[in-house]
Amino acid sequence: MPHTLFSVTKSIVATAAGFAIEEGLFSLDTKILPLFPEYEHCESEEWESLTVRSVLTMQSNKEFSFLQDMTGNYAEMFMKAPFRKEKGFLYSNNDAHMVAAVIQKTSGMSLVGYLTPRLFEPLGINPPAWETNSIGECIGGTGAYLTLRDLAKICRCYADGGVYNGKQIIPEWWTKEATKKQVDLPGRENEDGYGYLFWLEGDIFSMNGMFGQQISYIPKYDAVIASLNSVVNDNMHNKLIKNLLPKAFEEETTEEWDKKLKEHLSNRGEKIPDCGPLPPIPTGKTFYMTSVSDALAKFMFPASLIPRSLTSSFAKKPKKNLDCVSFELDEKVLYISWFEEEDRVVIDCGLDGKPRISHCSIKGYPYTVWAYAYARKNVVYVVVKPLNTLATQRITIEFSGDTMKMTMKGTPDFKEFIAKNAEQSTFYRKTSDKFPFISKGLGLALSTIEMPMKFKTR
Repeated sequence: MPHTLFSVTKSIVATAAGFAIEEGLFSLDTKILPLFPEYEHCESEEWESLTVRSVLTMQSNKEFSFLQDMTGNYAEMFMKAPFRKEKGFLYSNNDAHMVAAVIQKTSGMSLVGYLTPRLFEPLGINPPAWETNSIGECIGGTGAYLTLRDLAKICRCYADGGVYNGKQIIPEWWTKEATKKQVDLPGRENEDGYGYLFWLEGDIFSMNGMFGQQISYIPKYDAVIASLNSVVNDNMHNKLIKNLLPKAFEEETTEEWDKKLKEHLSNRGEKIPDCGPLPPIPTGKTFYMTSVSDALAKFMFPASLIPRSLTSSFAKKPKKNLDCVSFELDEKVLYISWFEEEDRVVIDCGLDGKPRISHCSIKGYPYTVWAYAYARKNVVYVVVKPLNTLATQRITIEFSGDTMKMTMKGTPDFKEFIAKNAEQSTFYRKTSDKFPFISKGLGLALSTIEMPMKFKTR
């Protein structure tokens, strides 16, 4: 199924740039400033050297924070942002989006529309869902949804010089330039160079996204290894992918490792508890969040039974908490329905140790939800996994007359992500020395909701 790609999206944007340059829409040396006269811009002599090449290699020298509003007009923010004192490579969603903005402006098409006849259709890929910002542009730094096989095809096409099924799809010269070292990254773990929105380690090139999305080409074995995951420590994960999996091309398996693999696969699955006696579940009633819980939940970010830990980056997302929660019950399934603004969501939760699959849409983004429920001591426990993200939401529900208390915990959360990545933002670096509590505050503010929320019928 299509999966959120996070920053793997950047390499898809790079592919669109290769087509656009090949077609003469712009060049690597095209200056950014003249392309966006509609926006105010900071005054600086550095505009003279800020080109398409600059943003393709994360060398715009523009200030950037990963904590900015994902719904905003990236191009407008980029033009207004001051230039940094520290020059050189700085990984930035804004730089990647400016590549996307240049393509969409010069072609007059969305990225999906532009890439469909050039890349997706020739590779047999369905046009993907792609998150858009406030002015309707496909976001360049994140937001595309593709399947694992789609990504492997694109990487394989790059490895074969742009050829797929005997036909030239991606310009050959671009497949070489985009995956060639354009910037040195000394001292960086798992990567030693950067191409045009591709990561490099020796002769290996990769499309990487946070939480362990990685698609790599390993020339030594002429092999593409594609992996979609949900791990906070993606540095360690990516290291394992590149260094451990290639052993399969070198060594014969043994009875010992066959046994270890079998044990690993049998132990890694979700352990689904048996369902105890269900407490009285008030079916046919609608529960509304109390005003106090509503205010507290929105202080973090709007609450949902769909885990926000991986979806909070979505450009279009509900700005209000879930509400109008109701329950239906049959012998083996608990049905939970609620509203997220105008979207009604219904999920099926298996009560017999067998999770159920539900399909729903929130703000236009599709979810395939895997869920189950069980009961212990008058408490209902619900586990929800939207498979498009591989996040997990664990929910406890307690009923008492016309009131309901709900507590949610999503994993992975943003605490470790903030600690790991916030220091890359100029804002963070400027303030964290003076206000050391800021990293803890940001981590708390972006972490998942763990407070109990109260609901009442009316």
